[in-house]
Amino acid sequence: MPEGNNRAEHLALDVHWTVKYKKLLLGDSTISRATCIFKVPGTLKMQNPQAYKPYFFSLGPWHFGEPHLMEAQKYKMYSLEQLVRRFPSPDDKIKDLEETISEALIEACECYGGKGAINVYSREEFEKIFLLDGCFIIEMLRKRDGLIPTNYSEDACMSGPESQRKDKPLVELAIDVFYSIFSFDKLQIRSLKINHILDLAWYYVGSSSEQPRWGDEHLGQNRHNIPSATSLREAGVKFRRVESRRILDIRFNNTEGVLEIPSLLIHPTTETIFRSLISFEQCYRPHLPKLTCYAKLLNGLVDTPEDVDLLSREDIFNNWSTPADVSDFLNRLHNGTHVDCLYYAGLCSDVRSYC
Repeated sequence: MPEGNNRAEHLALDVHWTVKYKKLLLGDSTISRATCIFKVPGTLKMQNPQAYKPYFFSLGPWHFGEPHLMEAQKYKMYSLEQLVRRFPSPDDKIKDLEETISEALIEACECYGGKGAINVYSREEFEKIFLLDGCFIIEMLRKRDGLIPTNYSEDACMSGPESQRKDKPLVELAIDVFYSIFSFDKLQIRSLKINHILDLAWYYVGSSSEQPRWGDEHLGQNRHNIPSATSLREAGVKFRRVESRRILDIRFNNTEGVLEIPSLLIHPTTETIFRSLISFEQCYRPHLPKLTCYAKLLNGLVDTPEDVDLLSREDIFNNWSTPADVSDFLNRLHNGTHVDCLYYAGLCSDVRSYC
C-alpha cells in the first residue's frame, strides 16, 4: 500500500476515535466540573464502613429512603413547619422557598455530579429533599445558638421581626459548631467560595498559621515518615503542647529538640469527622491534601498504645477512648489515600536529622 494512502487511513481512524470518545466523555458523562459532593471512594470506605454510615438522619439524596432513617423525616417536616410558622404568612413563605429551590435545582444537581448521579426518582422528589434538609439545617443551627426557642409553646409566640433581629449568618452559626467540637480559634472565613458545610469544615479545620515546607511525593515515601513518639523520646526529642488552636500548626524546634504540637481532642465522633474531611479532600482536587498529610504524620508518631500514653501525658491528646483504640484508629486513618505532595516534608526531615 502506498505510504500516502496509509497515512490517510490512520488520519481517518484518529478522527473517528476522537469524535467517538469526545461524545462519550462530554456528551454522555454525568460528571460535572462543578461537582463538589462525592460518594466515598471504595478504597477509603473499606477501612471502616461504619464511620460513613448515617445512623439518625442523612442530608441529600444518596441515603434518602433508607428505612432506618425514615423516622428522621418526621422531625425534618416539623422543622419546616416551625420555620415557616414564624412568618406572617406561612403559605406564602412555603411558595417562596419552593420557587427559590426550583431556581437553584440545576446548580445543586451539578454539585452531585449531574442528574445521573442522584438517587431520586423525580425532580419533585429532589426538590422535597432540598427543601426539608435545608430548613432542617437552618433550624438546627439556629436552635443550637439560642436564636430560636426549643420549646413549642414558646416558639408559637415568637414573631418574625424578633427572630430577624437576632439572626447571624449561617456560616457563623456553622463555625460555632466546629468551635465547640475542636476548640479552635473562631476563624474568620472571608472572600472564600464555600460549597457546603463539609467544605466550610475543611477550611476551618485545615487552616494553619504556619508556612509549611512542602515536598514532592515522588521523591520518596520516607520523606513523610517520622519515628514514633517513644522512639523520639529515646533519641532525646521532647514534646510540648502549644497554645495554637489550629491542629496543623506542628513545629520542630531544632535548637531545643522540641516537637511542638497543638492539642487534639479525641472523642467518639473524631474518626467520623476526620474520615469525612479526608474523603472530601481526596475527591475534591482543588484542595491540597493537608489533612491527609496530618493523618500520615500522626500515624508515624503513634505506633503503639504506649505512644498514645506518652502524648496524652504531655496533654497533646485529650483522649476519651482507650490508648489501644486510639492507636488503631490513627494507624488506619490514612489507609487508602493518595497524596502527590507532602505537607510536613520539611518538618519530618528536620526531626530525622536531629535524631
